[in-house]
Amino acid sequence: MSRSSNVSLSADRSTPSLEAFWDKAAISKLEAKFAVAKEMAALPRLSIQQLRSIAFQYRYFTQAFATDLAVLVARCPEGLLRSLLGQLLNEELGQGNPEEAHMRLYDRFLYSMGAIEPGTTPAQLRDQVHPRVRALMDELRDRTTKRSLPYAIGMRGLGGECVCGVYFSVMHVHLRQHPFIVQNAAQIDWAFWDIHAGHADLEHNEAVRAAVKAFVYDDDGGSHDLAELSDGFDHGTATWDAFWTTVYTEHFGPRN
Repeated sequence: MSRSSNVSLSADRSTPSLEAFWDKAAISKLEAKFAVAKEMAALPRLSIQQLRSIAFQYRYFTQAFATDLAVLVARCPEGLLRSLLGQLLNEELGQGNPEEAHMRLYDRFLYSMGAIEPGTTPAQLRDQVHPRVRALMDELRDRTTKRSLPYAIGMRGLGGECVCGVYFSVMHVHLRQHPFIVQNAAQIDWAFWDIHAGHADLEHNEAVRAAVKAFVYDDDGGSHDLAELSDGFDHGTATWDAFWTTVYTEHFGPRN
């Protein structure tokens, strides 16, 4: 399911275009949708144990995102982007209510479908992460902290999140077609999916664009490196692809 985009930031990489970047992001989302749709269609044919395993590994992305987002907030200069990332972090953490934190919502979904056994401790949950998934998360954390700020924003603030909604929406459709899910839909906690499986609305998209533009072109007339923003974006989207490659190989065998 490897994806690549032929859209460049500009004819001359030294003079990148923000509009070209948004065009590239839109194409990446479209490519992701087509790339995952065929393979996600196999989810209803998995055993319930296999489906639980795939759903379970997604929890580690949710868990890591809030912490990495906090790093981005700390690294960003004051302005629209820092405020927007702060708002997103607040939402991830449940806006003051731990029971509404997105990690907690996803674990409630996992409990309700039998992917987490009652009484499982946090330490036991940590030990169940797939080694490759752990490596992907560690790499994201390292790059969020150590790479340039435009790269980190492109990777963690835009890249993974740009396509994760596509992955979640496609997964949600096929997940709900699994016979076990169909039979037990009324008992399953869908709160996490109600938030994440829908399409981002126009107002949110416009807020992101305005905040990124304000960051890229600062008040002093300077600009941050759009090439770095784009490179980070590419790594963020590639990480999602690597995750699905990992769980695909685990349950379906090597891809052709």
